[in-house]
Amino acid sequence: MGEGEVREGGGELEDARAELARARGDLARERSRRRAAEEQIGKMKESQAATQVLVEQEEEYISNKLMKRLHELKSEKEQLALQIEQEEEYLTNNLQMKLDQLKREKVEMENQLEQEQEYIVNKLQRQLDELRLEKQNLEKKVEELSRTATPATVTPNTSRPDSPASSVRSGLALDSSHHLGSHVGQFGIRSYSRESAS
Repeated sequence: MGEGEVREGGGELEDARAELARARGDLARERSRRRAAEEQIGKMKESQAATQVLVEQEEEYISNKLMKRLHELKSEKEQLALQIEQEEEYLTNNLQMKLDQLKREKVEMENQLEQEQEYIVNKLQRQLDELRLEKQNLEKKVEELSRTATPATVTPNTSRPDSPASSVRSGLALDSSHHLGSHVGQFGIRSYSRESAS
């Protein structure tokens, strides 16, 4: 082997060593980039996991808040429905009580009016009977007076306008009609006033 071959062999070895050094340097840089990428990926995963936890917590908080609000609205709705039902029941009972009271008052007024009418009718009937009896008694007295004041052979003419018996009878009839008319008028006025008041 000559000197030249030794030199060529030494140059190739140097070249190989230099190539190996460059390869090792590239490998080291690649490893460094890989570690950096892995660290970045790890940080991203950690950040994503933390974000996921925050999102889940936020979702749970919102869900709990919505459920609580929904429960409150449901409770308010039930209370409002119960309050409305109680108010309607109170109004119904109050109106029913007033209606029953009005019915009782109406029945009492009708009974009172009927009793008063019956009392007035009975009173007027008694007065009318008394007036008739009084008229009959007066007519008997007039007949007796007529018989004692005239001769037995002369029949008193009661149809003559100037006859005493005729005058007395006319006065009695007018007086009875006046009394009866006044009582009937008072009854009509009182009945009309009570009907107007009712």
